[in-house]
Amino acid sequence: MSDGPYKTLKMSVKWKALAKLAGNAAHSAAEVAEAVPAALAADWREIGQPFLRQMRAALGDDERGMLLPEVAKQEVARLRSQASNPMEALLADNAMDVLRDGYRGAAAVEEAAAATIAERADRGQRQVEEHYRREASQGKAADIRARLTDSMAAADLRSLASALVAGAAARDLTSSVDRSGLDEGVSL
Repeated sequence: MSDGPYKTLKMSVKWKALAKLAGNAAHSAAEVAEAVPAALAADWREIGQPFLRQMRAALGDDERGMLLPEVAKQEVARLRSQASNPMEALLADNAMDVLRDGYRGAAAVEEAAAATIAERADRGQRQVEEHYRREASQGKAADIRARLTDSMAAADLRSLASALVAGAAARDLTSSVDRSGLDEGVSL
């Protein structure tokens, strides 16, 4: 017997860490925002490099230059049908949207990546909120939703997307702040 469509999928380790920070009122929105890039970069790694190269080529961001819009749309649709996971499918869907909006070349890749990261952030936020709705009170779920919304707004998702498209490693995108000193503590 199935638990039905409302059962939350298991969160990744990075999203669990983000949820744990957001669920603890002792952490500020800035501290929670520091964990956002790590969670999103972990999700971005699901997009295979061959798929990303083909997507760049389809959008005209390679040595061949820009393709005709109809050819680019057909190529993106082909890639969408070959997507091997939800992140690749999401990138292809957003690439189709940016093509429809008139973007081409490197600008199209940047816009598609930024839209993919923003949409994945929103989906992850809803997943965490759903988990808290099932496991805790409605007030706690609303609180964590507000904290995550503030943290996502504080994180620079567009530059994160640009760095991920450029091939930056996840460890280069996350800043580890040492808060183990005597002067460090809960901000007042």
